[in-house]
Amino acid sequence: MKMKTLAIAASALVLLVSGAQAAPVLSLSPVVSSQLVGNTFSLDVKITGLGSEIVSVFDLNIYFNPAQLQAVSYSLGAGLGGPWTDIPAVPGSPNSFDLFAFSNLVDPDNPLTDDDLAAVQTDDSFVLLTLNFQAVGAGVSQVWFGAGANERDLVGRNAEFLSGVQFQDACVAVNSPTGGNNSCNQIPEPNSYALLGLGLFAAFAPTLTRRRKAD
Repeated sequence: MKMKTLAIAASALVLLVSGAQAAPVLSLSPVVSSQLVGNTFSLDVKITGLGSEIVSVFDLNIYFNPAQLQAVSYSLGAGLGGPWTDIPAVPGSPNSFDLFAFSNLVDPDNPLTDDDLAAVQTDDSFVLLTLNFQAVGAGVSQVWFGAGANERDLVGRNAEFLSGVQFQDACVAVNSPTGGNNSCNQIPEPNSYALLGLGLFAAFAPTLTRRRKAD
């Protein structure tokens, strides 16, 4: 009986953890990339799990190692919907994209205009923007979202910041055209281990219960 209760509890925990992950996720895609020195390539900044929310403003800093990567340009994603204004950062930072943009459809003093943006920003998952890089040196560079003030801000409805947003970084391995073995070794997120463990426990608990009764 005790093992059956534990199995039910484990299943409930799996659902709870899964539900907790329903918050918006801002990710860099692909999460792992291999490039040769001299290549130009892109990473998409994707948002998923918006549900009924919108993105009306974003203020993001995305960092990388300038020994491996050089920022080339960026472009706003079509999924943002409607006309947008972006404010290019003042040049001078060789290790980051400093990104700020806002929807021209939304008036912060008029919440009703949020619906104007929602009418054209219809997907709850889309590409926020695309970052273009050049691989400049052999090695491995993480590409990550800054964690300082105004470095990972997303504004939704009612001019309020989106809360609980999860951020997923990326890794780029750069090798010389003549050879090299630089690579990214991605480690699963702790939540992934927790879900796997709970799922396995829920699956095998009934079997363990039957064996225990048989003994």
